[in-house]
Amino acid sequence: MENTLFHSGLVVKSPVLGCEEAVAYSVGWDAEVRQTEKRNRLLMQVMGFHTPHIQFGSTYYNAAFMVRGVCPQKSVVITYNQTKGVINYRNRKFDRNELLVLTRDEELDLVISGRNITFTIAIDEDYFYKVFIDYYGMDFEGTVKKRLLLEPQKESVFLDFLQFWIDYFLTHNKEYLLPEDYEQIEQEILHTLFAFITVNGQKIGSENRILKEARGLLEHSLDLDLRLSDMAKHLGVSQRTLEYTFKHNLGMTPKNYLQVLRLYAIRDELKLADPRVTKVSDIALKYAFFHMGHFASEYKKLFGESPMETLKSSN
Repeated sequence: MENTLFHSGLVVKSPVLGCEEAVAYSVGWDAEVRQTEKRNRLLMQVMGFHTPHIQFGSTYYNAAFMVRGVCPQKSVVITYNQTKGVINYRNRKFDRNELLVLTRDEELDLVISGRNITFTIAIDEDYFYKVFIDYYGMDFEGTVKKRLLLEPQKESVFLDFLQFWIDYFLTHNKEYLLPEDYEQIEQEILHTLFAFITVNGQKIGSENRILKEARGLLEHSLDLDLRLSDMAKHLGVSQRTLEYTFKHNLGMTPKNYLQVLRLYAIRDELKLADPRVTKVSDIALKYAFFHMGHFASEYKKLFGESPMETLKSSN
């Protein structure tokens, strides 16, 4: 996992500084920041971390500004600006839910007319293109020319996702992270990022694929002790992406969905069983319910009767 762009484990947290001093903390960036308001001195604070393939950061600006320059070489940069001001990139006004994408040799020319927090994810381009194709089954080059958007109702969850990883690296000891730990973190970051993106307002299609394959896998695993981590690995996505896909599309977690499937399977068997020779516990154990009190409670919540009542009413 060698990479010449980012020093793995490097964490940056600057004090609040003037723009000329603060830009020095933006590792790998060659940019000039200028204030555009006369009444306020522009102050900035830079925070971020580095993994072998990703530079993940946030920059706070207390007033309007403009920035020109270039991003880290051989990288794809996805940027989200949290602001109430006007966002203009290379003479085009951006919507507030629009993600800015920078690719190789593209000059940064950004003007924002108010206080802002810029979240940036710079990804080694070879690694990014590989993960993008693995995730979406399509080439990124045709996508980048279109508008990448964040659904407005997802903004708070998206910001929580961004802030979580910054806080994680600022507060956790990186000395104990192994190469495989970084690999898992990078995959989770990119897969979760992709789950938030729409192209011209439409999902690129992967979320439907993940949901279809996951539901099929669960429906054929009712009597297996299936771990969510193993399921995510089998599908080639992160556990966080898998959970988000279910919550966004079904309103429940994969665990909740699997439990509903199992309870219905148990109910079907109880309805066909002979109450004289059948034990409810045997059927519950078959479907991985090992705590009978919990099972009976969940069953009654869903069906309004106890498992024994269903068994006694069977034909």
